[in-house]
Amino acid sequence: MKIYDISADVSAGMHRYPGDPRFRSKAWRSLEKGDPYALQKITLGNHTGTHVDAPAHFVKDGATITEIPLEVLNGRARVIEIRDKKTVDLPELQQVVLVDDFRVLFKTKNSLLWGSRKQFVRNHIYMTQTAAHFLSENGVKLVGFDYLSIDRYGDDTFPVHKTLLQNGIILLEGLNLAEVDEGEYDLVCLPLRLKGMDAAPARAILKK
Repeated sequence: MKIYDISADVSAGMHRYPGDPRFRSKAWRSLEKGDPYALQKITLGNHTGTHVDAPAHFVKDGATITEIPLEVLNGRARVIEIRDKKTVDLPELQQVVLVDDFRVLFKTKNSLLWGSRKQFVRNHIYMTQTAAHFLSENGVKLVGFDYLSIDRYGDDTFPVHKTLLQNGIILLEGLNLAEVDEGEYDLVCLPLRLKGMDAAPARAILKK
């Protein structure tokens, strides 16, 4: 069995959506200073790195992160590579036959940004609202995306987030699919149990 870790590293200076809290860590207890054990204090936003968006992120009274069934987050998933350099749009999606694809993860050129750049890239590849409608009409229940936001940066109406989340489609953002080929995998995704919150960081892996 081959296991692919598709989670982004969480560390100081990591990619961060503009305006979101920075990840910070501080030694709270230190072996070097003579403490009996090591312990770190960390602060971060709940959309840091690889994370799951629950409907509550944009839907009033929508399901929170701890209300998402684990059956939605875990199971067979399909990785689809998008070759367009600007968008995930309808024409390319229409060439893909979606048959019982409950979970779809999109691999784009964004995955290369994790290793080559340290700062958030504003002109990242994004999904169009038309493509989001197509997915919602074809029974998809989880969409994975390989950057920190599936929407175009600067569009403060967040049409793709709203289209997907209002239709009960869970978003798994901040994936790194650079080492993963197109195809079928088993997805394991476990967000932190942050009770009542709209999102949570997650560790995500694919098994082949």
